[in-house]
Amino acid sequence: MIEFRIEKKRARLHDPRKDFALAEIESEVRYDPLTGESARICHFALKAPPPTEIGAIVELSHGHCPFCPERVETVTPRFPEDLVPGGRLRRGAALVAPNLFPYDDVSAIAVLGRDHFVPMDRVPAQLVIDGLTAARDFMRLAQKQVEGGEGFGILTWNYMPPAGATQVHPHMQVIVSRNPGNALRRALESAARYRDRFGRCFHAELLHAERTRGERWIGEAGAVAWLAPFTPTGLLGDVAAVFRERATVVDLSDADIADFAHSLVRILAALAERSLWSFNLCLMPAPFGERPERHWLTAKLLPRIYLNPKLHVSDVAYLHLLLEERFAMLYPEEVAAALRPALGGHPA
Repeated sequence: MIEFRIEKKRARLHDPRKDFALAEIESEVRYDPLTGESARICHFALKAPPPTEIGAIVELSHGHCPFCPERVETVTPRFPEDLVPGGRLRRGAALVAPNLFPYDDVSAIAVLGRDHFVPMDRVPAQLVIDGLTAARDFMRLAQKQVEGGEGFGILTWNYMPPAGATQVHPHMQVIVSRNPGNALRRALESAARYRDRFGRCFHAELLHAERTRGERWIGEAGAVAWLAPFTPTGLLGDVAAVFRERATVVDLSDADIADFAHSLVRILAALAERSLWSFNLCLMPAPFGERPERHWLTAKLLPRIYLNPKLHVSDVAYLHLLLEERFAMLYPEEVAAALRPALGGHPA
């Protein structure tokens, strides 16, 4: 029932790299097995991002960081007492406070730890555990704030400037909203249609198919399974995690969070070995209170880069933004093969 559909494309040109001999260059259009949306994968000269002087970015940002311990208590806002007693929520080294520039009724920031900069290859698992635990517990408090019934608890992490982070200090965004965003809405609608048509949860079928095939399977930890999506989103490939039989962030147990955190930091370290140093992470849930029958909670991890650091060239352009077309330079099968050792996985 899961279809992995590929269209091969072949462009003919006189290639200056081969003394202008006539050549065919192959690319692919792939279709997401859930939504049917397309993604392009092409050959490109860039196989790894060019070096960036991260030290200068860290040093420049440190002096005015609102999340460092000497400022966070005085410059971050507080929640009303009827939402969060004491105004802020703490779990371990994580602190959840309101977003001073909110983009929904409940819009929060989870500050991760005291250190201004945490290298991507040395993110402590406990830092992620504290952040996810704080986000989960905050969502449990904030569910009642959603008017009109159905609501969503969405967690995102923009790590470093290429990913859109306005602060270097590690922090996550926590949103409790009636408006899940277009991509999540389409995914949930497609998952509902799949369930209605076949009587099964799409993500259960997907994990079975990908584990059996093996070429895009990365590994698993407890209830968390990792794979490279058949239709990638980012230029240098991305990674997805699926939480078996969990529908929302508030459904996660402490053990689930620990399994995800420990496997995530190994994935991040493996990505850092490829000279990557920035990422977006998003946990995409079903509505609060929904059983895991049509949608399992998924996490999408997308490495981000500057195509040309000297010119500040973004890795997102018209295809992504205007045509809403995914575009990658690496095949998911290559990404999975590179990351599989990080989780001790093996192709089936």
